Amino acid sequence: MELIKTNHIDASVCPIARTAEIISGKWTLLIIRDLASGVKRFNQLERSLHGISPKTLSERLRSLEEEGVI
Repeated sequence: MELIKTNHIDASVCPIARTAEIISGKWTLLIIRDLASGVKRFNQLERSLHGISPKTLSERLRSLEEEGVI
């Protein structure tokens, strides 16, 4: 069986790879979606994202803030 070769793309020099790296975490896209739709408060986010723990939500929000997304 032939293996498929893949090239590793350095996220520090490729903006698309960097963006993918930032938003690839579980819940991250859903958080961004809800923020874009007008949800503003932590409790609102927590209620709209069924199953997310407060700790995970806090970590994801902190990460998005550190990256300058929010």
